[in-house]
Amino acid sequence: TSAHYPFVYGLRLAATLALLVWCRRPLGAWLGRPTWWPPLLGVALVVPWIVLAAMQRDAGWVPESVGRAAFNPFEHYGSGTAAWAYLAVRGLGLVAVVPVVEELFLRGFLLRYVVHEDFWTVPFGTLTAAAAGACAVYAVATHPGEAVAALGWFAVVSGIAAATRRPIDCIMAHAATNLALGVYVLVSGSWWLV
Repeated sequence: TSAHYPFVYGLRLAATLALLVWCRRPLGAWLGRPTWWPPLLGVALVVPWIVLAAMQRDAGWVPESVGRAAFNPFEHYGSGTAAWAYLAVRGLGLVAVVPVVEELFLRGFLLRYVVHEDFWTVPFGTLTAAAAGACAVYAVATHPGEAVAALGWFAVVSGIAAATRRPIDCIMAHAATNLALGVYVLVSGSWWLV
C-alpha cells in the first residue's frame, strides 16, 4: 500500500547504497571521466519524456495498475519535516542511485551480454541490432507507464554510450534527466511521473 511505500523504498535504497559503496573501487576505475555534453542532453530529454508520457497516459494505453507509485508526500505527511525528509531520500534515489544501478545493469551488462556472453570482453558502447532490441524491450518492460517516452530516451542514451564509450556519460545523462524530472514533479505536482 502507499502507506508502506516510503519505508520499503528507504530499505531498498539503503541496501542498494551499501552494495554500491562496497563496489566503489572497481566501479570508479571503470566509469571513466565525464564529457561535458551528456548532462545537458539529459536535461533536454526531460521535455519529450514528460510530453510523451502524458500523451500515453491521456490516451489510456496503459492501465493505471502498471503505473508508478505516484506517492505524494505532502498528502501523506503534510508539509512538515517528514515530507521533506522523504523527498530527500527519494531525490537521492532518483538522482544518485537509480542512474548508476540502471546504467550498470543495462549498458554495463545486458547490452554487452546480448553481443557476446563473455560480456566483459565487449567494449562499452558497442551497439548492435540485437543490443538495440534488448534495450527497447528493457525500456518498455521497466517503464510501462511511460513506454513511448522510454523507447526514445533509452535509444538516445544508447547513442551517448556509442558516441563516448564512457559509462559515466550515460550515468550523468540519466541523473540529469531524473533531476529535471524531480524538479518538474515538485513544481507541478505531477506525482504520477514518479
